[in-house]
Amino acid sequence: SRHEGFIEGQISKPTSTIEIIENGEARSVPNPEFLAWKKSDRLLRGWITGSLSEEVLGLVVGLQSSSEVWTALIK
Repeated sequence: SRHEGFIEGQISKPTSTIEIIENGEARSVPNPEFLAWKKSDRLLRGWITGSLSEEVLGLVVGLQSSSEVWTALIK
């Protein structure tokens, strides 16, 4: 499933910005793919951490992605 791709690292994190050319000049803008990835990953990370006991939650505090949380839990 798509969620497995996030937690297993198969869906990689896109760059946060992309360069576009406008009127012959390059500029960096937010990458819409990154924004969508971040939203989905945050939701998935919330689902995972929301199901953990307080004791186990301490193992994943401060981790930034669902993949990091999942990896910490399976170790």
